[in-house]
Parts: sequence; C-alpha cells; structure tokens
Amino acid sequence: MEESQGDFLPSDVPESTSSNNCERNTSSAHSNRWSGFPGVKKRGHSSRSWIKIDQDGNVKILELDKAKIMRQCSLPSRDLRLLDPLFIYPSTILGREKAIVVSLEQIRCIITAEEVILMNSLDINVVQYKSELCKRLQAKKDQSDDLPFEFRALELALELTCMSLDVK
Repeated sequence: MEESQGDFLPSDVPESTSSNNCERNTSSAHSNRWSGFPGVKKRGHSSRSWIKIDQDGNVKILELDKAKIMRQCSLPSRDLRLLDPLFIYPSTILGREKAIVVSLEQIRCIITAEEVILMNSLDINVVQYKSELCKRLQAKKDQSDDLPFEFRALELALELTCMSLDVK
C-alpha cells in the first residue's frame, strides 16, 4: 500500500505532506489562520487613535481598542458603534452609568467624570472642540464653577454643533 501511495502523489509535493507523515498543531494552526493574508484583521480588535482630555485640560494621544474602552467606561459595544466614522447614525446622546456617549454630526466622543475621549481626527470640528475645551478648562481652573466637568464638556459639544448648523 505504501508503494501505491507514492504513485498518487504529484512529483512536486514533498513526501512529508502525505497523510501518514503530517503532524498537526491545532492551536498554532488556528491562531495563525489569517497570518498569511496581509490586511486581514480580526473583527473588532483593531486599535484606533484617541484623544484624551482630562479635567485640567491636559491632552494625551492614546492607542486603544474597543474592548479596553468598553471596560474603562463600562459601555456595551452597541454604544461604541455610534462613534464609528464609517457608519451614519442620527445624532444621539446616551447617558450611561459611568459615561455619556455623544454622537452629533461633527463631534463624537465619550464623556466620563474625569475625561473626554475623542476619536483622533484632523477634522476641523474635532480640532476646534479639543482646543476650545482645553482653553475653557484651563481658564476655569481658578474659578469655582457650578457645573461639573461632564456638563461643561457636553455643553461645548452642543454649542459647537449648534454653531455649525447655524452656518449651514
């Protein structure tokens, strides 16, 4: 039987690929499934660049994936879909236990009690929101304001959206 099996194998296939000699490591075969295909990523596991603005107006650029944001802000994945620039949803403001998800025409962000997380973009509206929020937060450091941080960040998002709609 061994001799007849060699007759059926093409001449360019090495002998080690026959079914008798093939050893399979299922764990590595499964994990490397898409490794040979450039540009193919696992769904939902890609990191994106985000801008984090804290209560003092300090800005940091972060690379975060959806899972980390969901854990940090206690948000379900359906709320993060609102922030995805590839999808168009109606303007929405969602109040959750630990965060406010803002998805307006130009500004899409997550506002928590300590920080605002914006998707990093060169869009003029995002840049304007970031610079104006930092300016207001740094100017109000010394002043006692009645509004908490979350409401000041939400107020600015609504203000800028109304201004851009007035221009249109």
